[in-house]
Amino acid sequence: MDPSSADPGNRPGRLLTFLGTAPGVGKTYRMLTEGRRRAQSDEKVVIGWVERHGRAATGDQAQSLPIVPPRRVMYRGAVFEELDATGVLEQQPDVVLVDELAHTSVDGRTRRQDVADLLAAGIDVMTTVNVANLMSVRDIAARITGVGALEGVPDDFVRAGNVVLVDLPSEALRRRIASGQVYSVDGVGGALANYFRPSNLAGLTDLASAWLEGTVDETFSFLDHAAGDRPKVIAGVSSSSRGASVIERAAVLAGDDDAELLVVHVDVEDGLGREHDQLDRYRQMADDVGARYREVHGSDAAASLAAVATDERARRMVIAAQGSRLTKLLRRSVASRIRRLAPSVQVDEVRASSPG
Repeated sequence: MDPSSADPGNRPGRLLTFLGTAPGVGKTYRMLTEGRRRAQSDEKVVIGWVERHGRAATGDQAQSLPIVPPRRVMYRGAVFEELDATGVLEQQPDVVLVDELAHTSVDGRTRRQDVADLLAAGIDVMTTVNVANLMSVRDIAARITGVGALEGVPDDFVRAGNVVLVDLPSEALRRRIASGQVYSVDGVGGALANYFRPSNLAGLTDLASAWLEGTVDETFSFLDHAAGDRPKVIAGVSSSSRGASVIERAAVLAGDDDAELLVVHVDVEDGLGREHDQLDRYRQMADDVGARYREVHGSDAAASLAAVATDERARRMVIAAQGSRLTKLLRRSVASRIRRLAPSVQVDEVRASSPG
């Protein structure tokens, strides 16, 4: 249901959406601040749903407002908590705060449906959404960041109410992430290096501003002529290769080209007994440099890597060159076969400085 299609016999609620340029810019905090302000003006304000993400400031802002208990949904043997729109209606508030407009519950109900029902009942709703979740610009956001949004919100639904842009300078947001204020400290390495790189954040800010101003087509017309997706660089490693230098070199090349980095582990079943240690190390290195990790199995390393390069439409690949003459010849053979099987891929060989 659209917010503007409420029962004409009642005053429909008013929708206020806090539109974020990226996760962590402060959408939920701004929504809670506005909710507290309206509560201090003697309006009945309740929290229908809020995502704290372990953030202390968000939790502090939410403490002074009553929370409607969530409904419990059983799904595949587990219990999940979701917004209880019926519970909100029973309390008849003037204003309800509903975080994460793009969310879809485990039982298939969109949060947008719940919000529409609350608006139709004459309740004002404050909500939050990221620009990457707006249907008309999801593809552009994915091309900017290399990450697609799974959930979307129709533009008309958001534009039917008022919209407040919430942004934060890229370096300030990156400091928040690095200090663990947005995600756990253990998970910030890849996030900083990939989604939250300064160029991505600047692009998302431009996208959100253009969406508000109605100038997306003009501002991002250059994307219509862009050559393909974001370039990709592959670091090809196996349990018998010295992969640390391969990953390090590939990360440098990816950074120079503003490309996505993939660490591809080829399990050639060589029986050397180092598989688990190498897998753990490569996964950790991939996370540290903000790379995506893929594992492939097969007896032919060259064919496996060429197949991944073709599937990923990668432009460049880095593999290890070993020290002994026999292994060196074999590695040259691997490189030449990759070039033959995937002629559009530039293959670089690096000499590893330490065993991996």
